[in-house]
Amino acid sequence: MPRPNENTENNVSLKDKVNFNTVTACLFFAFSIILIVIIPDQITKPKLLMGRSLMGLKPTLFPYIAATLLLLLSIWYFAISFGLKETNLFRELDRTGTINVAVSLAVFLSYALLMIPLGFIASSILVMFILSAFFGNKNIPLGLAVSIILPVTVYFTFTRLLSVSLPEFPFF
Repeated sequence: MPRPNENTENNVSLKDKVNFNTVTACLFFAFSIILIVIIPDQITKPKLLMGRSLMGLKPTLFPYIAATLLLLLSIWYFAISFGLKETNLFRELDRTGTINVAVSLAVFLSYALLMIPLGFIASSILVMFILSAFFGNKNIPLGLAVSIILPVTVYFTFTRLLSVSLPEFPFF
């Protein structure tokens, strides 16, 4: 005769096992597949000098690595999601948290849209300064200094040391 706990465990439906984590894992899986498919069309081919590339690495390498890792992690997340008993904390997010998330998403969307017209350095300076001011930085000169120094350092590190092409400032 089966024990009562065994019988109820066997009668748990798939609907009862699916939770917020399972849905999130499926969304990440779909997003990673879409990324892998559209990467070749979204990344500009590098400039050629006398038929040779000026870059040592293909510009699609890092996006493919990131998308593939996202795909693998989403499969792993999906596999373990049925056993997770976490609550959806987004439902408990207060008004301030919701505003912080919305402003951050809007700023990062703007960053992506301004990257080509303004270039990497100018758009990164804007994003860093706006977000630091929004999240409470009261020291404007320090915020401005960090917002300028960090993107310039990253730009020259990637373009000069790693030979990776980044969007240039349109006026130079």
